[in-house]
Amino acid sequence: MLITGLLRLFAPYNCLSCNAEGRLLCNWCKIDAISPVPPRCYLCRGQSLDFATCKRCRRKSLLKNVWVASEYEGIAKELISRLKFERAMSVADEAAELIKTPLPYLPPETIITFVPTATSRRRMRGYDQSELIAKRLAKLLERRFKPLLLRQGQTRQVGADRTRRRQQLTNVFRPRNLTDIEGSSILLVDDIVTTGATLGAAAQVLKQAKAKHITAAVFAQKL
Repeated sequence: MLITGLLRLFAPYNCLSCNAEGRLLCNWCKIDAISPVPPRCYLCRGQSLDFATCKRCRRKSLLKNVWVASEYEGIAKELISRLKFERAMSVADEAAELIKTPLPYLPPETIITFVPTATSRRRMRGYDQSELIAKRLAKLLERRFKPLLLRQGQTRQVGADRTRRRQQLTNVFRPRNLTDIEGSSILLVDDIVTTGATLGAAAQVLKQAKAKHITAAVFAQKL
């Protein structure tokens, strides 16, 4: 962490869009550099009001809304790559600011949490990228951040289809503390959504722990 901070001090990032020095995505480029996602159901991608899960897909999802900031392409894809593989933790700030854009007003009692990544990945990077984004988002929205889920096992989802992902995610998550979850309104945060299986598995555990209201927000969705 200290070394990363020193590197940024003497070799600041350049904007991925205009190459201006200072941030990986400068304020001028922030809106136009990504591909915004129109309000749609996160599962079937059919048009929906306020990113609500459509009636048909609600039969297989506990998430009422899943807000998405960008398609997973171009600069958005590059930002996630920098965050995951080059320790560019400042990307969490950019991602949180962009996620905030489509979000509606969240009640003050809302708890912002994250979908934990595999512990092997966390050890390798030294941090959980979704946790960083969730913390930054909670700060921007002035809402409480709290880790609510633990991840068991090392299964990775890359390259798996929806059916395989669901099989892999059986019993992967468990609640940290039932008292924190019961009766709570929760916003789940993740960096990327593909099939929605990971978000669905996390939401299932929260619902079983008696969460009152569960929604989600992600930075990018894979095509």
